[in-house]
Amino acid sequence: MYFNPLSPTIWTQHPNAAVLRGGGGGGGKPSVVHASTGTQVTGVPEYLQDNVEAAANAATDLYDVGGMSHVEALTPEQQDAYDRKLTLGEQGGMLDQLGADSYGAAGAYRDAAEGTGLFGANALGDQITSMKDTIGDAQMAQLGQLQGSASMGGGLGSARSQAMNSAALSKTAGEMGAAELANRRASSLSGAQGVIGSGDTIGNQFGKGIAATEGVGSAIQQQNQNQADAGYQGLQRLFGLYGSPAIGSQTTTSSGGK
Repeated sequence: MYFNPLSPTIWTQHPNAAVLRGGGGGGGKPSVVHASTGTQVTGVPEYLQDNVEAAANAATDLYDVGGMSHVEALTPEQQDAYDRKLTLGEQGGMLDQLGADSYGAAGAYRDAAEGTGLFGANALGDQITSMKDTIGDAQMAQLGQLQGSASMGGGLGSARSQAMNSAALSKTAGEMGAAELANRRASSLSGAQGVIGSGDTIGNQFGKGIAATEGVGSAIQQQNQNQADAGYQGLQRLFGLYGSPAIGSQTTTSSGGK
């Protein structure tokens, strides 16, 4: 409140003052509390403002041209590696062929487990039949030896001698057929294992070349990305040196007093 000289009996309130009216008698003048305001400003020191403004403009320009959201495309090396992977893995491709070979080779194991093919009930008979010429030659040679022994013993031509010769010749046929069948079975399983194992080896060998090409392409892409991000990274470092917040803030405070 301040005294109004034009009206000595009237107190006029100051625009920045609050009036507290007292109670009770006495007719005393109301007490006055004066309020004060202040503004606190934080941010870049005045001597750096031009630098910060220039950096902010540079950041805005970089953002406007997409420099802060740029992603490098695949390199030719990466694209080549992906194309080769696709060729290997597509239907009917080399990996499919290797898989088909392995599956076919595994048929030997399926036969062994199911008792079919070389491991079936008729396998020995079929083997002996397929070896009839070889077995026949062996039996003729054996028969000559048997007849010679029988002649020396005086039993040549007897029914007992003939029965013994027939049993011996049959045994020879069975043993020769069984031995050959065992060899074929072992060879079948061993060969199947080789085909199945080589499928992974061959696929891995092709994969090594692809992986090397892809690795080179990835390194080139990363370097290109680093170069594309250099402006953005530089601005980040610059604003880091200026401190945070670089733009600053303004706060208005008020306090009361008599």
